[in-house]
Amino acid sequence: MRIGIVSDYYYPQLGGITEHVHGQATELARRGHQVTVLTPRLAVTPRTVDGHDLPARDFDVVHVGRAFPFYVNGAEALVSLGAGLSQALGREFRRRRFDVLHVHNPFGALLPLTAIRRSPAPATVGTFHSVLPPQHPLLRAARRPLARQFERLDACVSVSAAVVECLQPYFPRLRFTTIPNGVDTAFFAPDAEPLAQLEGGRTIIFVGRFDPRNGVRHMIASYTALRRVRDDVRLVIVGDGPLRPLVEHMVPVELRQDVVFAGRVNRLRPRYLASAEILCTPCSLASFGMVLLEGMSAGLPVVASRLPGFELVMRDGVDGLMVDRADDHEGFASALDRLLAEPLLARRMGAAGRRRALSTFSWPVVVDQLEALYERVLDRGRLEPSLPLAA
Repeated sequence: MRIGIVSDYYYPQLGGITEHVHGQATELARRGHQVTVLTPRLAVTPRTVDGHDLPARDFDVVHVGRAFPFYVNGAEALVSLGAGLSQALGREFRRRRFDVLHVHNPFGALLPLTAIRRSPAPATVGTFHSVLPPQHPLLRAARRPLARQFERLDACVSVSAAVVECLQPYFPRLRFTTIPNGVDTAFFAPDAEPLAQLEGGRTIIFVGRFDPRNGVRHMIASYTALRRVRDDVRLVIVGDGPLRPLVEHMVPVELRQDVVFAGRVNRLRPRYLASAEILCTPCSLASFGMVLLEGMSAGLPVVASRLPGFELVMRDGVDGLMVDRADDHEGFASALDRLLAEPLLARRMGAAGRRRALSTFSWPVVVDQLEALYERVLDRGRLEPSLPLAA
């Protein structure tokens, strides 16, 4: 099968949707499919402390257009532009004759929407990754033209029920199949080697860009509250962003020697996870929770805010502990203190999360579902509704 994957996000380093696209393409290629990722060049390449060493790939990457960063929905996003973008896509479509064109984040302007409009593939599939706040002004304003484009899709995939619930009021005619994001369970593994510089101490880790919704300020406040009841733990913050000077200033002076700002990390992330006892993410808005999944795959118990997207990934009381609100700093401190005080419970939760990552979210499991979807669309010509939006 010839499969094209379209995404605004395919960085020279992994993480986020790039991790998802790379994992999907890798597993499909491993199964003998001819896979091409169509993605823009980055106008601004994020800097990582450990370089841009992407693993070897068995699929093609074709660059079309150029992606520029901007902030929307409380996070950094990309918009792909280019005077010849439509023509470039058309040339690649004619040249490669895809059986399936899989477009990630169909909301994206301009590349994903153009790919949907120009697609001649027998099956055009879109995966929706985003959750937006209720009554989002941009979504309300663009609802009708977006609906016309989305109805060109032969199948709509949501990464979680939270995505379906968000989009239901705006696009009632769309029907979704929920297929989760995947994780490389061999890469994010419990046997990764811990980092020497983090030996000799108990460590909580936070992973995420310094976007407002990711909750780094809540992490610092929760850690500050935790330190009022125990002094044997440090915090490692893996991530970066334009707000870093402000974020660093949030740490109380007396705690700064125990808070490590690691920067944006690429291939060293499993080793950072292996150096910690608990992953904590007091996020306020998320559609799925890739950071949680990577931590669970690495065998860490998770303390996270109770979000619909997170509840798909982790089970409260089984894989970790959930706190109702991201801004409940005392609640996060209490949950962290409990896992630090009960190492057997923490290890049991970490092991349960690892088993769940292997059984439900590993790439072979996820790609089984994608292949079945592709075959259904190709066999029927157009996918019948498979998941009512009200579900």
